[in-house]
Amino acid sequence: MPNSKKEDFLNFLKEKNLLITTHNLADIDAAASGIVLKYCFENYFPNQTVHLTFSGFSKHTKSFVNKFSKKFPNFNFTFQENVDLSDIDVIVIVDSNNLDQIKIFDNLDLDIPHIFIDHHINLRKNYPGNISLFNMIFDNYSSTSEIVFEIINDCNINLPIPYRYFLVSAILTDSGFLKYGNTGTIKNLNNILQDQLEIQDVLLLLEREVDLSEKIARIKALQRVKLIRINNWLIGVTHLSSFTASILIKVGFDVGIVVSEDKSDYRITTRAKKQICLKTGLHLGKIIREINNANGGGHDGAATLNGKNDVKESLNQLIDKIKETLIN
Repeated sequence: MPNSKKEDFLNFLKEKNLLITTHNLADIDAAASGIVLKYCFENYFPNQTVHLTFSGFSKHTKSFVNKFSKKFPNFNFTFQENVDLSDIDVIVIVDSNNLDQIKIFDNLDLDIPHIFIDHHINLRKNYPGNISLFNMIFDNYSSTSEIVFEIINDCNINLPIPYRYFLVSAILTDSGFLKYGNTGTIKNLNNILQDQLEIQDVLLLLEREVDLSEKIARIKALQRVKLIRINNWLIGVTHLSSFTASILIKVGFDVGIVVSEDKSDYRITTRAKKQICLKTGLHLGKIIREINNANGGGHDGAATLNGKNDVKESLNQLIDKIKETLIN
């Protein structure tokens, strides 16, 4: 990431009241990026107001935060569920560049100045109010937390241990425990750990017990899997809300697709083995960007699609585009 880009970004934020937010049901990377960036801004801009808001955490994030709070009982999660936007000068959105995923924008005038910090493919939408000059969207990073960490380094801020736990946890989970990482991912992890953290201690916080209802849901989802074979590659497609596509990868599929529906809304999560991406050029994030009447994005081996009403049409488009890539 160019140093001049970070400098311009920080200079623009000077003397402004700031709000940091992220997508709904924040995963660990989104939560860590917001919490650590707030600490950075409060120290780099000591005379400015910095707010942080979340519109809910994912189940895995809640589990992590619960364990984290027991390990660091004095750590203060200073964020707000509701923020008065009348005095906010700039909104910094982390881990997303899609306003459809940002709950506070549901009933908000979209010309409020906002900037994206994200590691997903740039949707390149012309949102009114988005100051695209200062966007930091780099899809060669495995997590948004890595981008935030580089901003912190430029600010010469020494992060306390709890914040380092957050960043390491985010990088590990968003890189699929380094399955989707690269050399830069490992370098960033090493720089954050700095002989001050034991990575095994972080892994303990990320362990999550699977309750009975989730076990049953996983078994049902596997029973309903539709198998599609393209040459020697296997695609698995299933429908269930509390199920992740990564489990399909673990049981042997090369590409996993999971559809979950809630009334008129739907969500399609996809995962692919790194091997299939490297050998065929498959990039789930790019494919999902091409789906009509839906929003989403991601990386080559992990991407998510959100839409309304016609889930069958979106799913068929997705499968057809994956097939095209694997056949060619």
